[in-house]
Amino acid sequence: TLSSGISTTQASVAPFQPYQAQLFATNTSLARHPSYGNQEKYNSGYAFYVDNDLLVPGSDDRDYTGGLALTLSGKRASEYWFSLDTALSATETLLGLDTVISGSGQRQLHSIEFGATAFTPGDVENRHANQNDRPYASLFYLSNTRHHINRNTKTAITTTLTVGALGLSIAGDIYNGIHSAIGSDKGKGWSHQISNGGELTARFGSSRQQVIASNYSAGNGYEIKTLAQGSVGYLTELSFGVTGRWGRINTPWWTFNPANAKYTEKSSAVTPFKRTNDLFVFGGFSSHVRGYNAFLQGQWKNSDVSYDRNELNTIIHEAWAGVTVGIDAKTNISYFVRGQTSEIKQGDGDRNPVWGGVVFNYSI
Repeated sequence: TLSSGISTTQASVAPFQPYQAQLFATNTSLARHPSYGNQEKYNSGYAFYVDNDLLVPGSDDRDYTGGLALTLSGKRASEYWFSLDTALSATETLLGLDTVISGSGQRQLHSIEFGATAFTPGDVENRHANQNDRPYASLFYLSNTRHHINRNTKTAITTTLTVGALGLSIAGDIYNGIHSAIGSDKGKGWSHQISNGGELTARFGSSRQQVIASNYSAGNGYEIKTLAQGSVGYLTELSFGVTGRWGRINTPWWTFNPANAKYTEKSSAVTPFKRTNDLFVFGGFSSHVRGYNAFLQGQWKNSDVSYDRNELNTIIHEAWAGVTVGIDAKTNISYFVRGQTSEIKQGDGDRNPVWGGVVFNYSI
């Protein structure tokens, strides 16, 4: 029975043959990482994200100005009383995705994420509504994500359901509190944010990743994946991209998903693989065909500043680069810089925003 358990466990990390000897050399490795098989742990770890344009040297405090998020991974994400997993499952069935994600070699992982996102115009000291720049905007959200991994084909389908609120006044309070603490300018125009006073919103997204090239040689490996993604809701778009990482890679391809990020929302899962030897750089790019953006266009509620669809670019390009360092067997930290082309066609808001971020992963 032990040998069959080892066999099942090894199959789940088949994409990294060079590390199997290290990971499965002793029974204690199995004890430390009991969820390598198909059985998902109840609590597999958590991740904390901080995005901010001030994390890029020389950047200005505007556009996507920052966000915070906490992700809890494991089976627990589907069992909390406030979990959206049942609704996400029903959405998968309604769209026929349940037939696509079934079959041999499949493994399903769950995560739940809490977060907040904020956007500001270029001049935050102007207390009046500026019709020539992007509006203030904010989102507080809860999201559930399912990761459907096919180890045989090296593909992963990720689905995410998010609900949240736009325009809460607390967004300005938090923003100004942080900026006061660091000695930066406060935002004086938060009363003109999108959906000021609050408005419910939601988004469903699905993506498919495919490993197209990889070499997991000890100390000098690489991995390249393609991504196709669709989203309906406060961000409605189709996306296509390529992402890769190079260096000392000790974690499976499906644990690394920078292409899935939607501003603060990362739609990722933390799994209990050894992270001690992780030391790699990563990068990628994607193109979005965007049909709707509530952070610029607003929703049903009237907003003092908003854009019509014809005032926005439909094609937006995005790129990112960063580095990941393993701290110990359970922890790694990533730093990245991300940027995108302007979504606003003309005016003061016609800028190419750039921001930085830090990701802290802890597996259990």
